[in-house]
Amino acid sequence: MRTRDTSTGYGWISIALHWLTAILILTIWFIGSSIQSDLAVGSTSTLRLHTSIAISAYVLLWIRVVWRFKQGHPKAMPEQRGVFYEIGKYTHYAILAAVAGMLISGPLMVWSRGEVIHVFEWFTIPGPYGANMDLYLFLHGIHVWGSRIIIVGTALHLGGVYKHAAFNQDGTFGKMLVAARETDTR
Repeated sequence: MRTRDTSTGYGWISIALHWLTAILILTIWFIGSSIQSDLAVGSTSTLRLHTSIAISAYVLLWIRVVWRFKQGHPKAMPEQRGVFYEIGKYTHYAILAAVAGMLISGPLMVWSRGEVIHVFEWFTIPGPYGANMDLYLFLHGIHVWGSRIIIVGTALHLGGVYKHAAFNQDGTFGKMLVAARETDTR
């Protein structure tokens, strides 16, 4: 069983990290998108659920970001070379950079409101500093833009998946479903 990426495809570690974090990030994004309506009626339950899931997945999300930047991407197959391959690769990097920005801005945003981070009502994580609304507004902007980059990047990514699966039929989609063969080398 191939666990590491090769020059021609992804290993099981990359595949597992991709699908686990995709599910987590989209779940966190959908919950996060409804926070404002929840806060408008005086409830913080959606915010706490969003924060709890993100904090619970914090280490896994960082592993995903670091893993992909460290591993890079498999080389383009001959039929993939060109502008679309580069767009796809840099779209992935933009999504991962946005995730990293959100992993930093999220907790700092909570603390800059002078609050603790609640994790499923199991425990709280106190902030290292007090309330600072100017910092909060700055971090909130980073967080909002990060979410926009993730959703636009995901739409581009899904468009690329559709292009490869429906039009090119070049096996690219399969790279994220089945690990590269053992004989491939990086």
